[in-house]
This record gives sequence, structure tokens and C-alpha cells, in this order.
Amino acid sequence: MLRRFFLSVAVAVAMIQMAVPALAQDSGYRYPEKTVLSAYDEAVFFFGGRFHTGWFVDSFHPWNASWDDTYVLGAGYQRTWLDWKDLRIGGEVGVGGRFAPNGASAEFWAAVFARYDGYVFGNVRLTPMFSIGMSYATGTQGFEQQRMTQWGHYQPFLIYLGPEIALSLVDQPQWEVFTRFHHRSGGYGLLADMDASNAVTAGVRYKF
Repeated sequence: MLRRFFLSVAVAVAMIQMAVPALAQDSGYRYPEKTVLSAYDEAVFFFGGRFHTGWFVDSFHPWNASWDDTYVLGAGYQRTWLDWKDLRIGGEVGVGGRFAPNGASAEFWAAVFARYDGYVFGNVRLTPMFSIGMSYATGTQGFEQQRMTQWGHYQPFLIYLGPEIALSLVDQPQWEVFTRFHHRSGGYGLLADMDASNAVTAGVRYKF
């Protein structure tokens, strides 16, 4: 089970890394020597989205998703710890509300993230980012509740994954728009043998 969890993480990272260079090659993009963003080592972000009933990897093709009647609104804070050329590594904390016809709950998470800011197309920067950490939810609802029931009991602490793609302007790097896959699971047996919930979200980030 643990092997499948790390395989899913590897698939997510590989899909992002494969997609971005392909776009760069098609556009005739040439890699810059360095993109300076060191002044923007803190950020706040806000997002909203909808859960689906599929698995984590199904978030990468949302056009085929079976949507759940459950929604998420979230906000968070990020701080960069390591800034080396175009690679940033840091930490984030976040809070969210999850809303469904059969109830609502709050979610809190803490994660480490890695992002790469070196893909620049004219005045547009495309940034892949991946975060992994822990999530705590005060309750469960929607399709996640069905999965919890199948597993046997409610599990508040689960593993959090948040892969995303962000877009920003080179001459205004403090603002970003992004899409993020908001995921909670047991890590294929690391905490529990369950894929609890998956949401596709969109949001905005302000860096300072």
C-alpha cells in the first residue's frame, strides 16, 4: 500500500514535469540563466473549488470527473526557506471550509512545498509547485463520508497533497493565479488504506 502512495506522488510530479517542458519546446522557449524572485519570500493565497468522486490521479483530467455536491473554500500562508536560482522550497499552513448538503466541516493543513520559477514565456511565468504534509478535518461529508464509512470509522488526520500550476507576469511577480488539486488520503496504508477526498480548485496568491 505504501508503495502505491509514493507511486501516485511520483506520477503527479512526473506529469507536471513532462507537461511544462513540452509547452516550452512548442513555443520556442529558451531557458533564462536566472529569474530573481528572492524579495518575495512570503505569500498569502485564497482558493475555491469542488470535490469529485474519483481518485487522486483523476484530478489531472477533470473534464472526465464525476463531481460531488461538495465544495471547498480555503486560505493559507507560505514562506520560502530555501531560494536557489529558480527553485524555491518552503512551508505553508492553511485553513478551509468544506460544504455539502449533508453538513460542513473545517480543515487545517501544514505542508512543505517545492516550486520552480524558471519557465518564462515573454512576460508570462509558468510555475509548477508540489506540496505534501498533514491535514486535519473536524468532520466529514459528501462522498468523503461514504469512503470513511466503508473504511470503518472517521479518520481526522490524513496526508495532504497539493500539486498546482501557477501563472504570473514577469513584471508583476507578486500576483499569481493558480489551479491546485486539493487531496486528503491515508497514504495507501501509511495512516489508513483510503483515498478520502479530491477537489479541483482555482485561486489567487499575493507574494511579498
